[in-house]
Amino acid sequence: MLRFRYNLKAPANILSQLNYQPKLMNTDFYAFGELLWDCLPSGRHGGGAPFNVAAHLAQLGVSASLISAVGQDALGDELLSLASTKNVDITCVSYARPELPTGTVIATVDGNGNATYEIVQPVAWDEIQVPDQVLKDLANAQAFAFGSLACRSSYNLRQLDRLLAVQGSIKFFDVNLRPPFVDPNLIIQLAKRADVIKLNDSEIGLLTSWLQMGEEKAVLPKGAKAISEACEIFAEATNVSRICVTLAEEGAAFWERGMPLIMASAPHVVVKDTVGAGDAFMAGLMLGLTQGTDTRTVLETACRLGAFVASHNGAIPSLPPEFGEKFKFS
Repeated sequence: MLRFRYNLKAPANILSQLNYQPKLMNTDFYAFGELLWDCLPSGRHGGGAPFNVAAHLAQLGVSASLISAVGQDALGDELLSLASTKNVDITCVSYARPELPTGTVIATVDGNGNATYEIVQPVAWDEIQVPDQVLKDLANAQAFAFGSLACRSSYNLRQLDRLLAVQGSIKFFDVNLRPPFVDPNLIIQLAKRADVIKLNDSEIGLLTSWLQMGEEKAVLPKGAKAISEACEIFAEATNVSRICVTLAEEGAAFWERGMPLIMASAPHVVVKDTVGAGDAFMAGLMLGLTQGTDTRTVLETACRLGAFVASHNGAIPSLPPEFGEKFKFS
């Protein structure tokens, strides 16, 4: 029987079915935010950016713990079971109050594999509980990832504030602007508390437009010079020193204060859907940067991981064992 040190109110039969053994104090990576079902044309897939990131980190051979919540329903039980099969530590996932169901997203994919989302609200992950013990464990972790979508809830913002106050781990902020949950001012305030920011070219274009002109108008920065200038504008407003900009099929760019911009191309793949590709990229980025790997190598490896996921249906396809070896940094 699993003994939950935190506040997971799971029925005994679910615990027995999962037969789950958490890593607890040995967890190296934590992710805070949404855990949900992506309802895609190809079927229902477990998702939520923080969960996807944690699942890919686990596949890459490190311990990863998710801080989230599910509903007291069958969909929530299924998500816990899925997370356990992906070796994600679910000790910090709680059951929400009965009125809040497990999160779902209706995702529509166009002919190019790009997705748009209808995100249900309110749901279980709008009220994520963070017990005090998590704060103690986080201080010993290598990295902590959080995103912008879970911050649509004032409850979560209060919990995230407690987590961000913990010193020790590298803080990675994954910007995911999903209409209608777009608040540039909130993004700027959260970015000020991060060590590394990851966002796509459309998102940094929108945010720099807002910073310069006070309007949310996405102007894609094209080419190294434009990307560098956009990063400098964003860094000046937030004081962040490292910014990673993903460029879809063109790869990614990494800006670091006082250093030349680094760019990496993405391998060509036949895209099934792009859901979770950015999250896989984030996992590679976090793993590489925390291990002090050469930044260009980190960026190239993260691009390959993102491309692999884009070539499969769903956000967390299983990596073949030999593929996982390619993403072990040294």
